[in-house]
Amino acid sequence: MTTKPFEFEKALKELEAITAWFENTDVDLDLGLEKFERGMELAGELKTHLASVENRVEKIRQRFSAAGPSSNPVESENPPFDSQDQTDLFGA
Repeated sequence: MTTKPFEFEKALKELEAITAWFENTDVDLDLGLEKFERGMELAGELKTHLASVENRVEKIRQRFSAAGPSSNPVESENPPFDSQDQTDLFGA
């Protein structure tokens, strides 16, 4: 059995719809309780997913900051273009 990937946008839209329901409806207590519970589940899932993404971003940032700017082989082979280096190219 495979688990399907978390669909962030779908969960966020569902949570927004629940919020709008509470804002625009004369709340039925039992239905409101069900929607509140579902909203709390969604909020927890979204929070967990965001924390996971934040951790991944931090790991990527650390990996690239630890490598330093000189670790890019293309950059070290091709220094930045300096127009003064080309002044004699056309006899100027």
